[in-house]
Amino acid sequence: MKQLLTLSLALAALLSVQGADAIFRIDLSALKDKVVLTTEKDDDLKASTFSWVKAEEKPYTQSISFLKKVPSTEWKDYDFTFIPSQSGTVNVSIGGQWAKTPEERQWLLVNEVKLNDTLYPNGDFKKTWTNKKDGRVIPNGFWIAGKAKYLPTAGEKGTPAVLVNHDNRLSFNMKVEAGKKYELEFEVKAASPADFK
Repeated sequence: MKQLLTLSLALAALLSVQGADAIFRIDLSALKDKVVLTTEKDDDLKASTFSWVKAEEKPYTQSISFLKKVPSTEWKDYDFTFIPSQSGTVNVSIGGQWAKTPEERQWLLVNEVKLNDTLYPNGDFKKTWTNKKDGRVIPNGFWIAGKAKYLPTAGEKGTPAVLVNHDNRLSFNMKVEAGKKYELEFEVKAASPADFK
């Protein structure tokens, strides 16, 4: 009986943080090509370098956290602009905010990715492939890590979406040119318990 009560309380705690408003976060890394990344100032977001890399690697990273929480009741667009110092490749990692325990790291649904007001290649996640090793469905041009999950009808109007959080991410690499502005836009909603079925 005691184990059943503990399990029930743990499940209730997990579900209480899911479906609540969440913080959307994007991490940019250009460590391989040593591209210095500059994020344009915006009152709606906090940009900082990665805290977990060596001091000399920090200029090639940006962690973007949006200050306006993502609601669980409607889809919202979140965007930011960055400028690379030189041409190269930037890894874009889509997730949520860190929290002390894994259970507190809230889940979000990503419905669409745009670049400079145009749909990013396969940014609607309609084209997929299946990983033969584990049977996971993955959008073409992207990869998913951990327990991130492709959901074919969880997006707005029954379109595909990907379920992510801080530890379980959707990522892609993009080629960039020196000095050019890149505006990335994401359609996002905080996940509800129904999204985990």
